[in-house]
Amino acid sequence: MRRMFFAGLAGLCIAGLSSAEVPSEPGCAAGDRKACFETGTAYAEGNGVAASMNAAIPFFLRACDRGMPQGCTTAGLYILDGAGDLEPNLEAGMHILEAGCTRGDDKGCESTVGYLTAENSPMADRGKVVDVLIQGCKTGSMWACGWGARAAQDGYGGKYPDMADISKAAIIGEMGCEKGNLSACVVSETLFGDPSSPLFDAEKSLEYSEVNCDSDIAESCNNLARVYYMINELELGTVAYERACELGMEQTCAEAKSFRAYLTAKAEYDAAEAGRAATINGLINAGRYGEAVNTAIYQMGSANQVEAAVRAASNAGAMSSLNTQDLYVVASWFSSGEVRRIADAEMAARGTGLEGTFGTGTNSAGAADARWKELYGSSIPTTRASSPSTPSTRTFGAGDAAAQVRDKYRTAHCEMAGSNASAAVCRN
Repeated sequence: MRRMFFAGLAGLCIAGLSSAEVPSEPGCAAGDRKACFETGTAYAEGNGVAASMNAAIPFFLRACDRGMPQGCTTAGLYILDGAGDLEPNLEAGMHILEAGCTRGDDKGCESTVGYLTAENSPMADRGKVVDVLIQGCKTGSMWACGWGARAAQDGYGGKYPDMADISKAAIIGEMGCEKGNLSACVVSETLFGDPSSPLFDAEKSLEYSEVNCDSDIAESCNNLARVYYMINELELGTVAYERACELGMEQTCAEAKSFRAYLTAKAEYDAAEAGRAATINGLINAGRYGEAVNTAIYQMGSANQVEAAVRAASNAGAMSSLNTQDLYVVASWFSSGEVRRIADAEMAARGTGLEGTFGTGTNSAGAADARWKELYGSSIPTTRASSPSTPSTRTFGAGDAAAQVRDKYRTAHCEMAGSNASAAVCRN
């Protein structure tokens, strides 16, 4: 129907054509839409022929009718304005201008929005703006993707509240982002990344946050860091914080520095602990359980390795190989739990127990050390090889809701395209 309308309008205007001919005119007659547009431009600007808008418009219409969106936009604007000897035709002009937008022309979309939103425009109709822009975005208008996503998200910052529709925002936001429009990507991140939103989608939130951070949007890097920390992907989170800091988000710099220092210290600790574990495992494998516990206490100061050695001795039925002095240290290091139970049982089996040494009231910090000094003349050994404490960071909330969000993000991170299933957080 519209093709016939365009053709009819072109026929009405054709009477104004000059007898002169521009070089591109035969190509238009042969069906070349680009040639039609060039011919229309020549008549409009008077290039090689007498300027005539009456002659130009039919060629723009032909370009439009043959699938060139710029032809629709140009013809629509001229018809709306009543260029040349034509009377303004608002209805016809708007139909043709909208066709320029829905076929993917940026100028057509911008101009259409201008007419549909202007308060003094007789063609104002804000209710159809987003739908027109969705079609324009679909056919390639980046302007339509960006402006339409923001309009549907929140009425373009509240300027047009009657346009807000988060369902349509999701459609045009995702479509626009896929086509490479950064504004649409930001809208998508906002829509899908809000845990309180009915559109919350952990996988999409991660995807769009990553896209936007890679596009140097500091706030997206910050959001990405918070998600990564939430699911205990500390290295990825630190990298994201560092990127946000580099992009000028100063409040992330301290966190980036703190976590980088922690990760460095943790890596050093893990490497040292691996060496300690190798030593203790060697003693355990040789059946030297008492020596393993003693080495873990006095040479390493490692509660982790003491635990490993005590458990191994217990499983092997070799607790008798531990000396009583070392059992006292074990009891002071482990106030509760399985290792403490094993130590208590061994002391009781020896008839020594902890009564009168580290018993009731004397196994607390300070009291235990005082009793040790009484017995052995020095302070009780303390753990030295402890893992660095994880710095605190901001999260998305607290309680069950936060836990559910965390689980959703973890699942998304581990299962989304480009699977991270091999990551430590995904194996646990």
